[in-house]
Amino acid sequence: MVSSKTSGESCTGALIQYESYVPSKTDGILIYFSSVDVANERAIIEEAGGTIVKEKTMISPDTGYMAVFIDSEGNKNALFSRA
Repeated sequence: MVSSKTSGESCTGALIQYESYVPSKTDGILIYFSSVDVANERAIIEEAGGTIVKEKTMISPDTGYMAVFIDSEGNKNALFSRA
């Protein structure tokens, strides 16, 4: 179980490995992980075995920034931050 708390908010989840669950670079949902600054997590993705698909990019001045990466297991994920 993974748990994260930020500014009084909380988010929980689980990472599960099962023979019928196949990592996907193209299909399925895109999960966004929130951060203070996308650049912080972006800095460690490749050294942790991941690949950057889309560098930190402004969504809009009012919304914030995002980046997309493939994790070490082959799953496509995204990061989001206001800064």
